[in-house]
This record gives sequence, structure tokens and C-alpha cells, in this order.
Amino acid sequence: MMSMQPALNTSPVVTADSPKGLRALETFRAQYNKAQLDDEGAQLLNEHKDFAAYLAEGIRKFSTKGSVFPVYLEIETGSKSRDELLKELKAAEVEVSKYAKDIMSKDAWKPGEKQVVKFARVKVSELGFTNPNKLPTTREIWARIQELGHSLCEPADGPAIRLSLKDQPRGDYFWTAMEQISDSGGSPSVFFVKRYDGGKRWLHDFWVRPDDRWFLVVEFVFRLRK
Repeated sequence: MMSMQPALNTSPVVTADSPKGLRALETFRAQYNKAQLDDEGAQLLNEHKDFAAYLAEGIRKFSTKGSVFPVYLEIETGSKSRDELLKELKAAEVEVSKYAKDIMSKDAWKPGEKQVVKFARVKVSELGFTNPNKLPTTREIWARIQELGHSLCEPADGPAIRLSLKDQPRGDYFWTAMEQISDSGGSPSVFFVKRYDGGKRWLHDFWVRPDDRWFLVVEFVFRLRK
């Protein structure tokens, strides 16, 4: 049987000189003028070694048509200290594991700014990983979330999500897709949100190494694009 070759992409490349490219340049021009840089600021921008890479990443991110995921939660997160969150979790009768408390005590854990955030809850397979014989790594899953234009959870999101889920079904659980925080033993960890069959609600941590592989039915929560 003759093998099928993938079709070549024959769409014309849009350049900065084409109508759509010129429209993008107009947007950049408007924001540049709005910034009202002085001579020194303009020079620093021109000479910054990371500016071109920052622009390239923005172009890639916002020109990618990502999957549309439903909103799992829309909640307020950020601005509360570790002690404030632990006090609220205790008042809500939520159990917090000693390891979850541990990573909340690290410098990498930060309260963040107060904001309202929309979160998605998605199975690994819904991110486009479909081969059960080649399970994706943590690194690949994190990268895919961002390739689709979404964001990883911030450090304070795990406790905020746990607080908001007062009616989480018994036996339900998921992981937060976030930059790992090393616990006191040096293990990279993320938050794990679970309600046990007996009804108790928990905020755990879970050791997650970059090269760990994940079953396709595992569910992660992450920030939806704004």
C-alpha cells in the first residue's frame, strides 16, 4: 500500500510588509508611543539582549489558535499570606498536609497579586497527547499548556482553589500544573487537591519531576488565557 505523505503547507507567508503584518506593526507603534520613553529608556530597550526573544515569544503565543477549554473555576486568588491562607483553610475544615505547608514556607511560594482568574481542568489526552505507548513528561505537558496560549498556575492558586471547592465530589482529585517548588527534602512538588471518599477535603503536595510520565486520564488545572 502506498504510504500517505502529509500535505505541504502552501499558504503564503505573512511578512511585516503585507497588510496583516503592517497592521501588527501599527499596534506595536501605538504601544511604543504610548510608553513615552525618554532617550535613555529607548536606548535600553534597543540594546536589551532579551527584547527580540520576548517579541518572538509574544508573536508565537498570540498567533497560535489554542484549544477552547471550558471554565472549571473562576475565583479570586493572590494577595493572602501563607498564615492567612492556612487560617482560612483550617476554618473551612480543610486538612493541609505537612508537605503542602512546607512548600508554602519556601521563598519560591509567593502570595502574588490579587486578581480574578479563570481555570481549566483538563485531562492529559485533551492537551493533544493520545499515544498510550508514549506517555508525555511533566516538561512536555507544561510546555503544551503554554503553547496553547494558557498559563501555569501561580504558587498561591493551589490553596485558593482548595478553599473555593466546598462541594468537590467525594473521591475527586487533580493536580495543579505549576512551576514546581522544592520541599525541604529537595523534591520538586506541586499542589494536589483531593476529597476523600469519607468526605474530608485535603490540600496535599505531590512530588513531580520534570521527566515523570503521566497517564492520559490524569487531570491538571491551569490558568486559561485572559
